[in-house]
Amino acid sequence: MKTKTVLITGGTTGIGFACAKYLLNLNYEVIITGRTKVNLDKAISDLGNNVIGILSDTSSLKDIDNLVLQVKKQFGTIDGLFVNAGIFKASRFESTSEAVFDETMNVNFKGAFFTVQKFVPILKNPSSIVLNTSIVVFKAFADTSIYTASKAALESIAKVLNIELASKGIRVNIVSPGVTESPIQKKSGMTDEAITNLLEHFSSTSPIGRIVQPTDIAPIVEFLLSDKSMVLRNEKIVVDGGTTL
Repeated sequence: MKTKTVLITGGTTGIGFACAKYLLNLNYEVIITGRTKVNLDKAISDLGNNVIGILSDTSSLKDIDNLVLQVKKQFGTIDGLFVNAGIFKASRFESTSEAVFDETMNVNFKGAFFTVQKFVPILKNPSSIVLNTSIVVFKAFADTSIYTASKAALESIAKVLNIELASKGIRVNIVSPGVTESPIQKKSGMTDEAITNLLEHFSSTSPIGRIVQPTDIAPIVEFLLSDKSMVLRNEKIVVDGGTTL
């Protein structure tokens, strides 16, 4: 028997994919989104027939509206929403273009904002929203100014959402990953050498002696989506292997 129905935005790779796999193994009904058909088809193939995949671009409000309609038609209501879709484009502050600014904010903040807004009517009472932010909100890294701003903006609205959505039984909490080995680095425009150096640095300086993996984050997300976190509001769980101690 299925326990809960959960939607994961950006569920085709990295953290989103690991969370989908973990939830499926616990008998959740899982819906994932992806921006490209190739990645979505591969994820569905890897995850098995129990997952539902919907092609949707988080930066497009039209796509979000479509996504809500499809989910409502097939499931009626859902129990949880993991707002995970995000992008990172490494860029020095002084050379960041308007195009990179707009793309990053449109996915990481604007898209996330309206995803939550448009799913509110079909979230059950009670239900859970989990926002995926980052340790960049409180620890500075070079070449991440717009990424940092987008994640800080997303994180800043959680407390407001908890107040405004309380009467609907909707709770909002945050997972804040540290540097995690995932395709996001390759997509950012970093060279293979830069990625290797980054991962080796955090592996060697981490108290756990290795880099954080997407599979380390999945159980935390499941906890926040499950009834075990029913009394939590605006909590932020940092999953970084202790690198920010």
